[in-house]
Amino acid sequence: MNIRKTKPLANLFFGLSTIFYLHTGVAQEQASLFLFGQELEVCSSENTQFCAKSKITKGFDESAKLGPIYAITDEAISRLSDINWTEQPELKAQTIALLKAIKPEINDKQLSERDFVRILRRSSFSYGDEIFKGRDVWSGLFEFEKNNLFDLLEQKQSNRSAKRLKTEVDLASTENETAMLAYQAFYQQAKQVAGSKRKPRVAFVTGGNRDPYQKVDYYYELFNQLGFEAIWLPLDAAMQTVMSVKDYDNNACDSLSQLQVQKLASFRRDILYPDLFNQQLTLCKKKEGLINELKRADAIYIADGSPLLTSHAFYTPTGEPSVELLKIKEMLANNQLIVGVEGQTVNMLASQNVILSGEGVQTFVEPTTAIFNASEACNLGVDCISLEAERTLTYLNQGILDLFPYGILDNQITSLARETRLLKTAYATKTRFAFGLEKQTAVSIAIEHSEKGDSLNLEVIGRGGIWVFDTKNGNLQTGSMASDEFVSHYFTHQDKFMFRNNAVSHDIASWKVATRLNSANPTVTSAQPFARNNFYKFNQMLCNTGASSAQANGQLQEINYTLQLVKDASSTARQGALLLDGRSETVCSFSGVSNKILVN
Repeated sequence: MNIRKTKPLANLFFGLSTIFYLHTGVAQEQASLFLFGQELEVCSSENTQFCAKSKITKGFDESAKLGPIYAITDEAISRLSDINWTEQPELKAQTIALLKAIKPEINDKQLSERDFVRILRRSSFSYGDEIFKGRDVWSGLFEFEKNNLFDLLEQKQSNRSAKRLKTEVDLASTENETAMLAYQAFYQQAKQVAGSKRKPRVAFVTGGNRDPYQKVDYYYELFNQLGFEAIWLPLDAAMQTVMSVKDYDNNACDSLSQLQVQKLASFRRDILYPDLFNQQLTLCKKKEGLINELKRADAIYIADGSPLLTSHAFYTPTGEPSVELLKIKEMLANNQLIVGVEGQTVNMLASQNVILSGEGVQTFVEPTTAIFNASEACNLGVDCISLEAERTLTYLNQGILDLFPYGILDNQITSLARETRLLKTAYATKTRFAFGLEKQTAVSIAIEHSEKGDSLNLEVIGRGGIWVFDTKNGNLQTGSMASDEFVSHYFTHQDKFMFRNNAVSHDIASWKVATRLNSANPTVTSAQPFARNNFYKFNQMLCNTGASSAQANGQLQEINYTLQLVKDASSTARQGALLLDGRSETVCSFSGVSNKILVN
């Protein structure tokens, strides 16, 4: 059955029948946690990447929002002059001069961000007695200043009846089976919580985004079309700040828009999304408004966003867990709620050591920054966003959601080469296990509590996979690549694996077969094993060839090193052909591979 042609989607039967494997369902056990990668998007008017060609040709309704638009108007230039959107006065004046220079060329046209930047960068303008290039001005702005600039240039989008244009979703035209499988599994688990007499209710949180309203329409449409009753829980750092003082300040909610600038580094959201702002304001003024909405939910979904901004949404300004977070934990413990986290918010599940930033293999040898908690990390939205944009490795010593005490979590491992920062954090914090989610993957987690210890049952959904690293409480030599042995596992679509008493066991999908043994040891000498997606490729080569060992050589800051992979009698490697979205690819799952980094 083709899931892209089936309605209503709440009654989808995901029996993807192919010659490669027989799909037998996902998330069979009562899962309480769901991890969603960044690329589990569906077809929408603002992102047609996962839309069928026929939908792209046909297009969306004229009332659909196609994305933010920007224009250089007299009002916008006045805003840029009056508002403190940058910390660089000279660059502020140059930016305004640049916009005035290109205003006649644009002639009040409404442009996408991409087109706007292209025109900005290619233009020249006169300022004082000199000629400046637009690309120099643009490159001189910090990322938060660019965000502020676009906030002040963005135009409100309305139809002829003056109603705001909204993002539309079309699940029936979606060509992303991983996303469909993952969300259907989430729906089925929420349905078990809700019972058979009503629709399951999902409360979704978008407060980790500096623009908390940007994707509200998207999630409303997504969850309603899946069969949920969708509830937007407008919890963000600004809202939490107001909620903490409204008991003794009756007018606290009236400062919400000003606090959005301070706490989220976001301008004019009340102007661009007046209906959503008023909805949030109304809930703010109600006694226990947020808690009452949360109590109705069978599932909560925390959308992709900044871990620090999300932390400030769930913690009071004094650093105490909010009543909303405490209620989530209570409902989860009583099996009244399941929790889904997406993208960067996956990191926040960990009970300790939440990774905030760090890019590149150099995180292995460069100093790290450990911060006690999010309150110590930042208070203003701009500082939170800037900290997470750093290339150096930074992590919190304290958890945020505190729902996963079994190890450290990270996301986009292969696509952004984050295995080094994940391993470095595990070594630095003496955390034995580290879990790394790929961007095209979802994982359901069922947890059983007993006197003998917790038992986790995890199931993988979709393209990509999930890494599990066991550092065995080893060490990474300071300022060096050399490490003690760590063991790696990589599980792919329909694999199940269990985690109990510091041991990983597995039930790899039956349509994957053992790789043939090969006495040859593949050697990589030309590629850096931790650069780009080379670590993944290297491990997959070992898995697919059936070799017993492999080694790859690399260099970092004049350190020559060798990464050794070794399989033994306890190791497992199984491969199969996976067909999703009409595209076949070979996937290889493995378990129990020994890794060691030696300095030459």
